[in-house]
Amino acid sequence: MGVRECGHRQYSGAVHRRADIEGLRAVAVLAVLLFHAGVPWFEGGYVGVDVFFVVSGYLITGILLRERSESGGISLAGFWSRRARRILPMSALVAVATLVASWIWLEPTRVRDAATDAIGVATFSANLVLADRGADYLQSELPPSPFQHYWSLAVEEQFYLVWPLLVVLVCLGATGASAVRRRIGLLAATVTAASFAACMVLMESSQPWAFFAPHTRAFELSLGALVAAVPSVAGARDRMVSAVVAWAGLAVVVASAVLFDETTRFPGPWAIVPVVATALLLRGGEAMRWSPVVILRAAPLQWLGSRSYSAYMWHWPVLVVGAAALGRDPTITEGLTFTAGALVLSELSWRWPEETVRRATVLRGVRAAMFAAALVSLVAGAGVLVRNNPPTVPTAGEADAPVLAGTPTSATVPGSSISDSIPSVPSPMATTSTVPTPPTLPGPSAPIGAVVAAASTTGLPSNLEPNLNNVRNDMPRIYSNGCHVWFGATVPKRCVVGDENSDVVVGVYGDSHAAQWFPMFEKIAIKRKWRLIYYTKRGCPPARIEVYSSVLGKVYRECGPWRENVLRRMESDGVKVVFVAHFDRLLSATTKTPPWQKEWRAGLQATLDELESRGIVPVLMEDTPWPGQDVPTCLSRNFASVDDCSQPVSQAYRDDMREVRADFQAAGANVLWVRQWFCTATVCPNIAGNILMYRDNNHITVTYASFIAPLVDAVVADFVDWHAQSR
Repeated sequence: MGVRECGHRQYSGAVHRRADIEGLRAVAVLAVLLFHAGVPWFEGGYVGVDVFFVVSGYLITGILLRERSESGGISLAGFWSRRARRILPMSALVAVATLVASWIWLEPTRVRDAATDAIGVATFSANLVLADRGADYLQSELPPSPFQHYWSLAVEEQFYLVWPLLVVLVCLGATGASAVRRRIGLLAATVTAASFAACMVLMESSQPWAFFAPHTRAFELSLGALVAAVPSVAGARDRMVSAVVAWAGLAVVVASAVLFDETTRFPGPWAIVPVVATALLLRGGEAMRWSPVVILRAAPLQWLGSRSYSAYMWHWPVLVVGAAALGRDPTITEGLTFTAGALVLSELSWRWPEETVRRATVLRGVRAAMFAAALVSLVAGAGVLVRNNPPTVPTAGEADAPVLAGTPTSATVPGSSISDSIPSVPSPMATTSTVPTPPTLPGPSAPIGAVVAAASTTGLPSNLEPNLNNVRNDMPRIYSNGCHVWFGATVPKRCVVGDENSDVVVGVYGDSHAAQWFPMFEKIAIKRKWRLIYYTKRGCPPARIEVYSSVLGKVYRECGPWRENVLRRMESDGVKVVFVAHFDRLLSATTKTPPWQKEWRAGLQATLDELESRGIVPVLMEDTPWPGQDVPTCLSRNFASVDDCSQPVSQAYRDDMREVRADFQAAGANVLWVRQWFCTATVCPNIAGNILMYRDNNHITVTYASFIAPLVDAVVADFVDWHAQSR
C-alpha cells in the first residue's frame, strides 16, 4: 500500500499538497474495502491497489528529486531508514496480531500455511510466496490466506530497495535540476515500457506471476515516477487542459472499480486503464481551482486517506479470520461490519505505532536499523514458532482400515437411484454365438461396503491416512517427475510404467482428473504386465472443447496443439486401449463457467471418433465426485462431525454430464462408471475407514486411489486384455 511521507509538504509535479494525495489514497482504499466486503457494483475495486502503486512511485520519486536538487546527492541510508520507520511498525503489528487470531479462529490446516506467509512477510517476499502458490493450480483454489494482502506491500518494498539505487546511478555526474529530471524521466519511461512488456508476456504463461511479480508491476510505480519527473504546467491554457484531464482520470478510476470484475484480464492489458488514469489525475489534479481537489479535500476522504495504510493492513485479516470464525462466507452486512471494525483498529494503530514511530526522532541511523531488524525478527520468529507448532485437531480415536471383501463391483442393482438412472447396455460388438463375445464394462453398481460404512462416520480418525497436515503432499509421482506436463507444454513426455515389452499397451489421457488415477492404474499395469503410458496435462481436457484457465488468466490455447500431438503419439506408441478422464467443472472459454452439456457432447464425440479412427479403443471414465469445498480444511473445522463435510450426490455430480455418458453408453461407447466407489445413493463421504479420500477440493488421494485398485482391476482387466489382443 502507498506509504505516506507527511514530513514533506511540497512535492514536484502538478499535485503538490498533502491533502490532495490523502484524498486520492482514500478513493483507492475505499474501492478495495468495498470490493473485499462484497459490496455490489464494486467488483473491480481491486484497482485501488494499482492507484496506490502509481501514487507511491510518484511520491517516492518526488522525495528523491527534491533531495538530489537541494543537497546534490541522495542518502540511501536515510531513505531506507525513513521507509523502515513508516512501513515496518504497522506491518509487524498486524502480522503478529494476525498470527494470534489465526491460531484462535482459523481452521488448523490453514494455520501452518498462514505461518509460512508470515515468514514471507518478514523477508519482504510475500508476493513471491503467493505467486508460487497461485501458479500451482492444485493450490490456487485453497481458502485465502489472511496475509494475502501483504503482496502489494512486498512489491513496494522491493521497489524501494531497487529504485533509489537506479536513481543514484543515472544521476551520477548530472548537474542542475533539469538534467536530473531528464535522466530520471528517461529511466522511468524505460522501466515502464520494459515492465509492461514483461507483464504482457508473462500473462500468456502464468497469470499469478504476472499479477504478483515485482518486475511485472514495476510499470505502475515507474509511471508515477515519470509523472513526478515531468515539470508542472505553467500556462493558463495548459492548466485548464490538465484540469479537464484530471477529472477524466478520476472518472476512469471510479469507472474501473465499478465496471471491472473477476473476469477482467488483469493485470494486463486492462491494468493500464486505472494506472494511466491515476497518472493523469496526479498530473493535473491542482491545475485549476475547479479541478478534482474540490472532492479529494473533503473531510471524510482526508480522514480515510491519512489512515489508508493502516486501514488496508487491518481490513483483510479481519475479513478472512472473521469468515473462519463464522464458519462460512460473510454476508454483505457482516462484511461491512468487519470492515468497520478494521477501521476502528486502523484509527487506534494510526495513533500508535504509525504516527508515534514516524515522529520518533531518536530512531535514526544505527538505532533505526536495529529497530527494523528487531521488528523483522519478531515477525519471522513468530512465523517459525507457529509453523513448527501448529494447533492439533482433536480426533475420535483409531478407525479400522476399510475392507473390500464381499462388495459388489460389477452387477447393476435394481432399486438403486444410481443404477436406475443409467442403464447398462450390452456391447454392440456381440453378434452371434459363433463369434466370441468381447467382455463389456458393467453399468453402475451398488455402492461398495466401505463407502456405505463411510457415510455413517462422524468423528475424525486419529490414524487417518494421509493425515490432514500431510495430505497436500499425497500426490501421484507423475507430478514430481514431470509426466503430468505443465501449462505451456504442447508435446507429451514419454512416461511408461509396467512391462516395457508388453503387447498390451494401455494409455490414460486427460487432465488432472486423469492424473489422479495414476496410482491405481500403475498397480494394475504392474500386476497384469501391461505397458501403461500416461498422456496428461494440467487443466487440459481430452475433449475437443475450448476452456478458460483461471491460472493462466486466459483461454487455454495450448490445449489444441497438445491434443493433436497426443493423438499422434498414441498411434505411434501402439496404444490399444485408452482411458479418457477429465474434470467436469472446467471453465468454458466463452462464459468462464462450466461448459454446458451440448459443448461436452460435441467435444467428447470428436475425441472418441478420432481415437477410433486411429485404431484405439477409448474408455470414457465417469468423473469423481466434486466435494464442493477444500476437504482437509472442512474436516479440520468439523472434526467431531465430519459428515457435515460430505456432499449430497445431487451436488457432487452434474446431472447433464451423467446424461451425456449414459447416452454415449447407449450408443455403444465404453463407459467406466466410478460413482459406486465414492458415493452411496444419496451422499458422497470424504473418509472411508481410516483413509482420507480427497487431498483438496476435487482430487482424490493416492492412498484412496491405491485402495480401490483391486475393484477397478476386476472390472477392466478382461476388457483391456481382450481388446488389446484382438487389434
